[in-house]
Order: sequence, then C-alpha cells, then structure tokens
Amino acid sequence: MKKLYTKWHALVFLVILIGIVLSAWVLNSRPHYIAVNSATFMTMGTFAQVQLRCDNQDVAKEAQARVMKVLQEIDRMMSTYRDDSELSLVNRMAASEPIAVSPETFGILQKAQHYSRISKGAFDITVSPLLSMWDEAKEKGIWPSQAELTEVLQKVGYQYLILSDEETCEVSFAREGIQLNVNAIAKGYVVDKALDAVRIPGVMAALVDIGGEIACFGQDQPGKDWVIGVQNPFSEDNDNPLSQSPFCLIRVSNMGVATSGDYRRYIELEGHKLSHIIDPRTGLPANKLPSVTVISPKAVDADALATAVSVLGIEDGLALVESIPDTEALLIAGTREKPQEYFSSGFNKYKIGKM
Repeated sequence: MKKLYTKWHALVFLVILIGIVLSAWVLNSRPHYIAVNSATFMTMGTFAQVQLRCDNQDVAKEAQARVMKVLQEIDRMMSTYRDDSELSLVNRMAASEPIAVSPETFGILQKAQHYSRISKGAFDITVSPLLSMWDEAKEKGIWPSQAELTEVLQKVGYQYLILSDEETCEVSFAREGIQLNVNAIAKGYVVDKALDAVRIPGVMAALVDIGGEIACFGQDQPGKDWVIGVQNPFSEDNDNPLSQSPFCLIRVSNMGVATSGDYRRYIELEGHKLSHIIDPRTGLPANKLPSVTVISPKAVDADALATAVSVLGIEDGLALVESIPDTEALLIAGTREKPQEYFSSGFNKYKIGKM
C-alpha cells in the first residue's frame, strides 16, 4: 500500500463537545451513560479510535475486544503491508491464475467495481501503478515523462479486474501489471464492520473513527446526536487539526462520514503542490477540490464517493451524489482568502454551524 495514496490523518476529525475527560462529570451529566475512551488501535497503516456510550465498564471492555478482533481479521485479508494478506496474494498471482479469496474481500472488490462503473472510472482500485509512479516522482523531485505516463496507464483500468461469482469468489486480472490498492474504500469498510462489532447489549451508542473515516449509531448524549468537525482545508496548521477551528460542524446519527482532500497529503514537485489523489483516467493529480466530505448510511460508500467526487469535480461530483439515495456532500473549493462551498440538496440538514 503506497503511502502516496494513504489517507493518513484524513480531513475529517472528531469534535466531541461534552464528556470525554472526567468520568465523574460524565456520570453526573449523562443519565444512563458511561463514557469510555478506548485506546488507539493501529490498522491498515493508520489509527483507529472508538467512542462508546455504555451502561457499565465490562461491556465497554468486551466491545473494545470485539473491535480489535475485527481489525485483525480485515488486516489479514486486505492489507498490502502484509505479504500474507489475501490482497497481496491477488496482486502477486491474479495475472497468472484465478485466486480464491474470502467472501469479505470479494465483497469489497465488488463494491469497488460498482463505484468504478457509476463514476465512469473516476474511482478505480487498479490505480496502484500510477500511485507508485507519482510516489517515485515525489521522492526524486522529477515530473514523470509523457512516455512513462502513457506506459503506466496501460496497467490501469477497472475493466481488467475480473470477478467470478459469489460462490467461487475468484479474482483474476485480464492484463499483466494490474495491481490493486483499496485504500480509498477499505477504511470505510473497516469502520462499518467495527461499528457492527460493538452493537451488543449494554452499548447504547458508539462512534468509530479509522483514519478520519467515521461511522456511528445512537447519540453522543441522550437527545443529542454526534457532532463532527469538518477540517478547514485552508488552515495554516493542518498537520495539527485539533489546534485549529473546523470549517464547519455537522451533527449525525446512524450514518457514515468520510472526507477526502489534497491539503495534508500532497505531491510537491518543482515548487508545485499537487493532490495525492490521482485521476485513474488521465494519470494526473486531481487538483479540482481541496476537500470533499460525504455523508451516507454506510462509511464504505461515503469513503469511495469522497474519492470519486474529488476526481470528478464540482458539477459531475454533485450530480453523482444526487443520484444516490440518502447521501449528501460538502465540496470546498476556492482559496484561503475566498473559500467556496458547494452542497448537495440535502446537506444543510446535517450542518449545524460554521466556525
């Protein structure tokens, strides 16, 4: 998994406004809730945090253990940091013969192919060779040549990823050189699975945050949904998001939230800052939008759409979002001096303020 495409410290960060510091204060102010701050876990090259609202500490411990188990299982299947993962095996062998994978891995590849089709290739998990090319360019400080770009583009295309059926769960490549990178969808999938794992008796509400991809159920406080801050892409201190005010606040429950953008992860070449998000259709950095936040019932969908919209741009990106039920988006464009906001038709029902 190339660091160029990893959404490490993604643009959305959690703003918990009340009750995560003093347990005694929590018990006095939150009837029926005990706030539990979990340890920070590591998975797929990024961090994972879980906020639980429970009726006792033993339930919280059990829920945390279940999350750890889920993270380990999915890391074993989909991490490209591990040579023994299913995805690494696919990348090594699928051009030579069909590779059988677990139903879970097969399902995420199916989901990725769905978003490739509806975005007309703006989202594409076969982008890995392009990510490697730009990662190398960043290290060398030299732009890729047109000849190199043309050559690498021959190794990219979701149509070359062949999936069998759900009974055999086999994966193959129709062309040599195809490599998969699921970063733009896998974290959302992991968030959803982790959230499902903590839905046990005694857990009344939970929020899971993996690398800035978020999913939640229930309420942060009785009668009050979870509040999340959308990071300001034009802040002067984006390496330390908790030290600066968010661009805006949103309030959600039983939803997934993902943000993609180019202001913390970027390629710097010859004095130019380029997006780390690569357009799989052209092979070039997608510099249309500094920040895209998507809200959808599942984090896996929000995750994939945030990347797709970043590539598509304002008009086509919003059109895609509007075509999907129960899904909304905030697109931030412009400059620090003149920021511009673009919303899908139903986004304002989640927005509660601008800092």
